[in-house]
Amino acid sequence: MTAGAPLTWRFCLLCVAAFAAFTAFAGLFALPPLDRDEARFAQATAQMIESGDYVAIRFQGRERNKKPAGVYWLQAASVKAFSNVEAREIWAYRIPSMIGVVIAAIFTFLAGARAFDARTGLLAGLLLASAPVVAAEATIAKTDGVLLGLVAMAQYAFLTIFGAVQEGRKPGWPAALLFWTAQGAAALVKGPIAPMISLVTGLGVAGGKWRFNWLAAMRPVSGFLLFILMVLPWGLAIWQATDGRFFTQAVGGDMLGKIGDAQEGHNGPPGYHTLLIWPLFWPAAALILPGLLQSWRARTDWRQCFLLAWAIPAWIVFEIAATKLPHYVMPLYPALAIMAARAAVSGVPDGWVRKASALLYAGVGLAAAALIALPPLAFSGAGPAALYFAAAAITAIAALLIAVLFWRGRAVKGAVAASLLASLYAWTLLGAVLPGLTQLTIAPRLSAALELADRHPIHDGRAPVAITGYAEPSAVFLLGTQTALTDPQDAARRLLSGAASAAVVEAREDAAFKAALDGAPVTALAVIDGLNYSNGDQATLTIYALAPAKMSGDS
Repeated sequence: MTAGAPLTWRFCLLCVAAFAAFTAFAGLFALPPLDRDEARFAQATAQMIESGDYVAIRFQGRERNKKPAGVYWLQAASVKAFSNVEAREIWAYRIPSMIGVVIAAIFTFLAGARAFDARTGLLAGLLLASAPVVAAEATIAKTDGVLLGLVAMAQYAFLTIFGAVQEGRKPGWPAALLFWTAQGAAALVKGPIAPMISLVTGLGVAGGKWRFNWLAAMRPVSGFLLFILMVLPWGLAIWQATDGRFFTQAVGGDMLGKIGDAQEGHNGPPGYHTLLIWPLFWPAAALILPGLLQSWRARTDWRQCFLLAWAIPAWIVFEIAATKLPHYVMPLYPALAIMAARAAVSGVPDGWVRKASALLYAGVGLAAAALIALPPLAFSGAGPAALYFAAAAITAIAALLIAVLFWRGRAVKGAVAASLLASLYAWTLLGAVLPGLTQLTIAPRLSAALELADRHPIHDGRAPVAITGYAEPSAVFLLGTQTALTDPQDAARRLLSGAASAAVVEAREDAAFKAALDGAPVTALAVIDGLNYSNGDQATLTIYALAPAKMSGDS
């Protein structure tokens, strides 16, 4: 992408879409089901398909009153189109997240091109699609990849309407229709997050000289009616299905609870998201600060004001909230990507900001390289250590060379190279390194061992499995909805009665389990050990079946 070279809109759009899809595919098939959120979402979707109930959301026998049903519907449609519920192929549940990220990259390009030019939009789309957190969320079956795409869509429509008003043109109805449709869909995926971001964006630009001169062009009355028509039917249905418990728990417990208290230990100090932006948005790390500074200096320009209003007020909201997870601010990344891309295209002036940002990029790159080489030493079996170290060395060298480009002010070339490197890094980490950490893949190895022993509830048509001492949702997803997560005594009763084809017992529960057997002979079919990364505990699981002499009618 050389200076002055003409770039057609369609060429840029194709490049961004293809690049985003390539990067999003990195871990789609390779990564096993992840605990705990992904496995919970996937299992709840599987139960929707099994039961035919697409209103209430359940994990086994418990209501899962946290997020609306939108993403579950998308996952169910994907599974029906590309797989089947008995296969428990996690990649089929991830396709909506992948598509959401591709849509986000496309609308980031469109917003950057609308505000500035195709070159800025192209660079912004590449930076967003290759951000490590975005690439990761593209391969995780939950709400955040889809939400990112819908927020980018809504904010592009908002920017289009706002810009037309500032330029003295009358916006057409398609942009308003796109805005309100995206808002309704986003509300069905993750509740009020997208409306909140657009609301604070509007308040942010209203604080400037433009006030609310754009509001009528948003068609708020008809748009809000469309929003209600999209959201209300499921809202009424879930109210009736749960006697109102969904809203009590989702709003009072999940949403408002995250503001006041850190849920499930997901807390962080003020500045948590600001500190993490550099590694999570690594390809743009050398351009985020220059982009913000440039936008702030030009904040009287409606384009820069809109981007700042998109990024900063909502960022403050997420920093204030007690519950913090790295991906919460991801819907603000498109604005940062456009600001970063604009700084690159405009040229980053020489000075301490440019040099410090280049050094920051290099430092993050070296840490990223270490993530390729070091985890396999601790958590892999007989993995290709030399290959991992070679990949780490190549990543480190490439990062240092790209940092030199940023240092010398060759920001556009640096940004393109950084995006390409980050995309290849996603394939290395998500497609090879993490799937090879066998000590972390307890549930997939448990599922494989049960299938080898002809005891798998889904694949072999056997009775459910009883598990004691290990209750991760990935085990339920892989072994079936009827999997019993129970205590040692009940696991023994189920095995003895034939209600369970096998009992899976964690080492700490082994003595109690054997005592409950009351002398009945059992056979240890396999032992699975590893690290439960959800709680940091070592786990050793033994698969028990009744000894042949005591088995009745079981082949």
